[in-house]
Amino acid sequence: MKFTIFACLVLLPYSVFANPLLGTWEFVQGKYAVEDGFVSAKAPEITSIKLVTATHFSYITEKNGQFSYAGGGQYQLTDGQFIETFEYGNIASLMGKTMAFDYKVEGNLWHHSLTENGQLVEAEVWRKIK
Repeated sequence: MKFTIFACLVLLPYSVFANPLLGTWEFVQGKYAVEDGFVSAKAPEITSIKLVTATHFSYITEKNGQFSYAGGGQYQLTDGQFIETFEYGNIASLMGKTMAFDYKVEGNLWHHSLTENGQLVEAEVWRKIK
């Protein structure tokens, strides 16, 4: 029995265990909490590219063709969460901050959301391009 289980695991394709977030992603849309509700953003007014490697993420964002912000750092995947720690970028309030986003990948779309103290803070959709 142990051999059968071992053999099945060895024969499963590597992609079953692969990190589904590895690659290059483009921003599709987002929803962000503000004091009096939410604001929304969509491409092409907001354009952003996010790169995810085995250990790090980075992104650069433009609004209406003008640079807005960039940042990145290390991350880990744990129990359906993308946990990112900002290590560099141009938003001082994010430096050193760790945030745990719930995420799911459906086809070539990455949905992630951040909830703090039971309240939605951010929800974004990204499309895989490479």
